[in-house]
Amino acid sequence: MTIKDFTVGQTAYAMGDGYSTMIDKYSVSEVRVEKVGRKYVTIAGNWGEQFEETSASRSYLIEHRDCGTPRLLFPSRKAVDDYIEREELKTWVRTAAGWGNIDRYTLHQLRAVKKILEGENEE
Repeated sequence: MTIKDFTVGQTAYAMGDGYSTMIDKYSVSEVRVEKVGRKYVTIAGNWGEQFEETSASRSYLIEHRDCGTPRLLFPSRKAVDDYIEREELKTWVRTAAGWGNIDRYTLHQLRAVKKILEGENEE
């Protein structure tokens, strides 16, 4: 995701509550893009919050701020839904593959997972 994926006047989606406690990390609000600059995307609002590209290739921009937890900016509702699904699946995989659960899988299941994760089954 790059700054160039946003346009002035576009409806975008900001995720997070902006507090360090992250009480509701999946709260989403609809925002309007006010400015697209070289370094930041600015959304309309009282404070003109700015979002920048992440260091890794992600499906969102991250809020530029000095304190608190930065919010994430997505170009579409589908991108938000995909992000939430991916985060929930990551949690599920961590739990399913945890030390307490790993012995319940058969050799066949573990081989299948290995093939999928190494990309051998991609079409």
